[in-house]
Amino acid sequence: MKYRVYEIARMAGVDSDTVIEHLRSQGEFARSSASGVEEIIALKVLDFFGHDTAVPEPALLAKSTPAEVTPPTIYTWQANSVAEPRNQEVLGRIADLEKLFPVAAEHRKMLKALGSQFVYAKTFIAPDGKNLGLALARFSGAIEAAFGITREVMFFYTPYRDLQIRTFTWAKEELASLSRDATPDLVLFHSPDERLTIKLEDWSRLAFTAIPLDARLNPDPISLVRLIREHVYARDLFYETTPVRGDRFFGRKTILQELRDDVTNQRVSGLFGLRKSGKTSILLQLAELIESDTSVPVFVDLEVLPSPPSDPTLPLISELAARLRSELDKRGIPSRELAPLESSPSISEFKSALQKLLTRLDDKGVRVTLMLDEIEFLTPADQVDTAEGDFSGVAQVLGILRSMVQSTENFTFLLSGLTNDILENGRLYGRPNPLFSWAKARYLGPFARTEAGELATAVGSRMGIEIEGGALDALYDASGGHAYLYRNLASAVVGDLPVDTYRRIMRTSDVLHRLLPWKRSIAGNLDEILGHLGRYYPTEDVLLEILMESPNEFRSIAQSEDKALHHLLSLGLVHESGGRFTPSTLLELK
Repeated sequence: MKYRVYEIARMAGVDSDTVIEHLRSQGEFARSSASGVEEIIALKVLDFFGHDTAVPEPALLAKSTPAEVTPPTIYTWQANSVAEPRNQEVLGRIADLEKLFPVAAEHRKMLKALGSQFVYAKTFIAPDGKNLGLALARFSGAIEAAFGITREVMFFYTPYRDLQIRTFTWAKEELASLSRDATPDLVLFHSPDERLTIKLEDWSRLAFTAIPLDARLNPDPISLVRLIREHVYARDLFYETTPVRGDRFFGRKTILQELRDDVTNQRVSGLFGLRKSGKTSILLQLAELIESDTSVPVFVDLEVLPSPPSDPTLPLISELAARLRSELDKRGIPSRELAPLESSPSISEFKSALQKLLTRLDDKGVRVTLMLDEIEFLTPADQVDTAEGDFSGVAQVLGILRSMVQSTENFTFLLSGLTNDILENGRLYGRPNPLFSWAKARYLGPFARTEAGELATAVGSRMGIEIEGGALDALYDASGGHAYLYRNLASAVVGDLPVDTYRRIMRTSDVLHRLLPWKRSIAGNLDEILGHLGRYYPTEDVLLEILMESPNEFRSIAQSEDKALHHLLSLGLVHESGGRFTPSTLLELK
């Protein structure tokens, strides 16, 4: 087992720099106070500084005891301790909190024994007239490192013996409204309700974990650490079935910045990628980044539109108007110009209403960005001729959106989906395509290896998991960096890791052990991803079959299919190196 330099320094009664200097004099290299040192070396350092190691220090566990299941002692958890606040105003607020909720004083005592402190407190009146309170705790470096905590954590106090979910909602709102940068997805929650634990388990979600501080909590400080461990380790933050945003969104910095620049400069672009590659997450994260009092992002999921042979034009207009009104209404911005579009709107009425609305919003300095997701539902090539089909109204609506971008300074739009037919074809439903050679196509491929590693390390740390370099490589190699598959595999491995330990490590062997059952479990997902590709990219689908059966034949055929080959390379389904083409890991999983 390894020990951090700062832990050794704490036990030896010296500072970390002194320990680092001594280690280097003995030929042992330590980069910083957080560097790990093998136990035998740590014992020698402690012996050098006069620390009695004849009777093993509880923090340095006996060799006969499994290091990963024996709980570290209070002394270990004190490492890199937090200084008690000295500001009299802060101390006064903490005293007010403890006066209203004496149990807070007990929690504060436990924290101090663990090298941690309350550093902020607040009491306030709930909407029902009851007194509520909260404190922000800063944990010791040892606790933060063990459980992936990087910010202050909220302790929330209520007097209710029958806790209601509205109070749980108030706690989340208070956390979100704090001026301090506290941990956004974790709160320790106190209430005298005997069913507190049951209720919080029911109300908590992956994106927000509430840890119960009920009256039966053992006053032993280690019990608080154990309680945090049980809940942090129980989370599986890799498992995602819906788009992510905010603190759950990782990576994709380059494409996000490019899209943000497009919005700022009023350039229209399309984001194209495979199913479950993270397109919707990027749009939602972009919306969060650009949203302000004067910038209104409007996300529209086109998957709700009717399928052929129904003409989607009028439902499209209605959906655009409804989503726009909803977003404006949430901000208290009138949208009266859109009212006539609520029932059976015409294309001309849509154009007139949108123009009037944008003119008025421009006078108030308000910008609007439409984000049209699942754009392939406007161009279902497997069911209708998108070049000369009957849905000319779709081309007219897109033409209106283009004209609004060109005639105003406060409007733009983005497209997202699997196929970029809507940008590449000169004809759209019997009319000149208004987006052809005008909007820019951007492609979303797999994660880069470094990007995937950063995601896994960051998410894993929030569950108290250390991931070895070999395990990171194994996760990437097995999934090919496909966003959904990468997280799904990591989730499967996490499910096998022990939770009755104070040091969780994901090793290469853990990933390899899980690979075969994981491949069986994702067969349906692969069918969906590649089946969707076949419907919208038929030529590319045939090329992939040829590549899997005869790479040499693929090379000769691909030379005459530049457009299709470009799609396959951009989507990350085919790799090119030295004139040779190879299938992606995603195809080999099939």
